[in-house]
Amino acid sequence: MNVADVEKTTVDCTDHPELCGGIREFVQAIVVAEDRDDSWATVVECLQRPDNGAATKRIVYLADQLGFDLPARETFLKSFTSECPLLDPMRSEQGSYDSEYHLRINVDWERLDSMES
Repeated sequence: MNVADVEKTTVDCTDHPELCGGIREFVQAIVVAEDRDDSWATVVECLQRPDNGAATKRIVYLADQLGFDLPARETFLKSFTSECPLLDPMRSEQGSYDSEYHLRINVDWERLDSMES
């Protein structure tokens, strides 16, 4: 029987927010994970696997917005491709382009940020 750990599930949900209730639910989940001291180092291991480009961009962006210390952050930033996924693939493609994260920010951060508590 395969059982996923919290960190692998975090990456999977970032790659496919539609499977975890959307980006707002994901933000709540990583805030709880941070409070529980789940391992960002294990998240980084999962992100280093192939085909996690969009997930990596989303996690780095969200960790930065939430003030979390993500190991290998700088390495990830340097590895970002020019592909520009949506922060929330479940929402409209309308939004601003963030050149640091190579993401289309199609969610109002203020609304997401208010979900923390």
